[in-house]
Amino acid sequence: MLKLSKLFTRCFILFLGVTLSAKAQSSSSAPTLFVHYDKTIYTNNETIWFTGYLLKGNPEENSKHGVLSVALVRDIDSAVIKQDKYLMVNGISLGCMVLPDSLVAGNYHLQASTNRVRKGIPDALFLQPIIIKTNIDPAFNASIKLLNAGKKDNSPNQLSLTVTTKDARFLPKPVDVTYKYGNIYKKTKTNVSGELVFTIDEQPDLADPNVYAKVTYGKDSSFINIPIPVSKRRASVSFYPEGGNLIEGVPCYLAWEVKDPQASMVSLKAKLYENDKIIDTIETNAYGMGKFIVIPKKSTKYTVKLMHSAFTDSTYQVPEPIDGGLALFIKNAVVKDTVRIVLRSKLPQKVSINLKDTRESYLSTNVNVNISGRVLKIPLTEVPAGLKTITILDSLGRPLAERMIFAHYAPEKKISISTDQQSYGQRQKVTLKLKLGDADTIGLVSIACVQDNRMSAKLNTDIESYLYLNSELSTLPLDMNGRGFEDSRYLEDMLMVKGWRKYTWQNEASATNPVKDYDPLDFKIALKRSGKPLKKVANVSFLKDNGLAILETDQTGVLIPDKEALMIEYGKKIHVLPDGGADAGYEVETNDPYIALNKNYTHLFHVDHAGVPSAVQDNNELSIKGNEKVIRLMEVKITSGHQEEYMFSSKRGANKCGDYVCRYNILNCPNHYGHFENTQPIAGRRYKSGISNSSIIYKDCEIENKSYITSINGIYTKKEFYMNDYADPVEPATVSTIYWNHAKVLNKKQEEMTFYTSDLIGRFRIIVQGITDKDVLYGQQSFEVKAK
Repeated sequence: MLKLSKLFTRCFILFLGVTLSAKAQSSSSAPTLFVHYDKTIYTNNETIWFTGYLLKGNPEENSKHGVLSVALVRDIDSAVIKQDKYLMVNGISLGCMVLPDSLVAGNYHLQASTNRVRKGIPDALFLQPIIIKTNIDPAFNASIKLLNAGKKDNSPNQLSLTVTTKDARFLPKPVDVTYKYGNIYKKTKTNVSGELVFTIDEQPDLADPNVYAKVTYGKDSSFINIPIPVSKRRASVSFYPEGGNLIEGVPCYLAWEVKDPQASMVSLKAKLYENDKIIDTIETNAYGMGKFIVIPKKSTKYTVKLMHSAFTDSTYQVPEPIDGGLALFIKNAVVKDTVRIVLRSKLPQKVSINLKDTRESYLSTNVNVNISGRVLKIPLTEVPAGLKTITILDSLGRPLAERMIFAHYAPEKKISISTDQQSYGQRQKVTLKLKLGDADTIGLVSIACVQDNRMSAKLNTDIESYLYLNSELSTLPLDMNGRGFEDSRYLEDMLMVKGWRKYTWQNEASATNPVKDYDPLDFKIALKRSGKPLKKVANVSFLKDNGLAILETDQTGVLIPDKEALMIEYGKKIHVLPDGGADAGYEVETNDPYIALNKNYTHLFHVDHAGVPSAVQDNNELSIKGNEKVIRLMEVKITSGHQEEYMFSSKRGANKCGDYVCRYNILNCPNHYGHFENTQPIAGRRYKSGISNSSIIYKDCEIENKSYITSINGIYTKKEFYMNDYADPVEPATVSTIYWNHAKVLNKKQEEMTFYTSDLIGRFRIIVQGITDKDVLYGQQSFEVKAK
């Protein structure tokens, strides 16, 4: 804790002025939470490394965010698989989470939130979709396929699900199957041959056309899915008049967007009709978006007819124009220091212009607009970078038009990343060099170097794009050219469509102030006798690796330990011992409010995917392929006398003290933390030390078999990433994250770091992101690892 606090004290005071937006922030301003995870594709037993950043908001309020809760949630049923709490200091949290060995492969997401919660709603929340694969072969083979495609309102789809042993033999008995499709949910079994043939009628306009099946045999489960063919689709067509409304007799621009029922973008052409007359041919681009101009006439109907045979309906009505009002036109909304706007009106009027964001108003001025229009240039010198809205109000303060812009757009690189070579061999030393750009003087960044195939383009999120775009515009379509934040044309489309606003004065007047009282999230321990509260104070011992603390309950036997008492190294437990031990006859009850909150959040907040989940028709598709699995299989074939003793003489996993031994007889080996083959150490036996080259005799875990001691999870502090040089040629090196740094301080001087490649070959990606004294930054670099 002391090391952590010193780092933040030294660095973060410099960041509070700009990075956390201390300038002109209102006291009610909510922060934005972003979490940098080392990758987006994991396997069971792997460690998730992360750094949480609390951005924007009021610095004084942000300092009250002292706990980061991270939950692993399975998408298919919103089950919370694992959850932990981590220390947050000055808006930064450094942590890791070891994934369980028993994880079923599939789609998951990481749900991160803090301790600042009002009426069950967190002030800060970040959702990161991930994929879990498995490095263990499934216990059985399961596959699903479409036998016959049906026709809507005519014949159903026929599917076949097959389950066999790993060597393609029949299983001894039928297998349990649960499948769902749209509003269909059914439990059934295969026949004695392990096959299930079933039919499903097509359901129209499903956002997700997949049939999802859970196959369970004994204690093992697998999830597979396949999309049902869609015979006819109904297009989703939306129109976005620039500024909010079409105005009769005034030239107006309209953005429009076409998506299919699965929210996929559709590129097509269409005819624009004025009553029954074709007046234009319009089109959407690769993002399903387009723009056209129209001068609406009174009592005239405008429609768009799609030129696309895949949709059941093809004609859509353009929004009706209003009489009066004002049209707003901005040709370039993604700008650096000046934005040019054009105002048009049928009648002369006096309006006011307001430039603001969700936290602050930066400009309010009155202008006159005549029939010929008004062109204005608004300087943005004193306006912070990011999304802003320009709102035009009438003389009574009612909104007439609104448009979103991006101020101080600067996609230039903010950090230089280089390695001493472009290509390396296996287990070779890599020297990484980082240097801040000219605009920044100090920064705090997290650094990951991972196998490139562990980064999914659909799931990747970076701190710049999230802070400036996704946190306010929700999920955006993938940019065809790379990272959308670096493409100004992409941003222009997103602001016209995803940033479209249409406010009325009635909406404005109905806004209410947010609730300011925060929910208590105290961890509670209650001592009872025969299920009843105590009637006097009792002492409770808190046993941790770094010592013993004696705490006192209140008169009813309730103890609320402070944050300091709950802090512990990741992977360790806090052991609670009531005064008097077993003879005292106490019952110990614990209540962690984050458990209920995380479960509720899964129903309140849902991950927005950038597309329909991919088909997984065979449960082997989510198994790790290539040299990772080869080395793993070679590893488990070792059958010396020592290995047999290792495999069968000890209990699996860590003991209650958190101690474990890896297969190489190393006590608390940092390179195999959480590994499924770890066993519990035996008292009196000699082991290699995990922190030095010496050997030690393990004494004992004194709390192992004492039932009156209750073990609880605490608030985890930073765990260092183990830097392995892979000097032992016998020990396999199959980790896909070969380097992680939670919080590296950078300044104008170039910084160097070294690490080693593993046995894995192929491309590796270095990702650096974090905060500086002026902004947030993101950068990446790649290199190749070749086989020896």
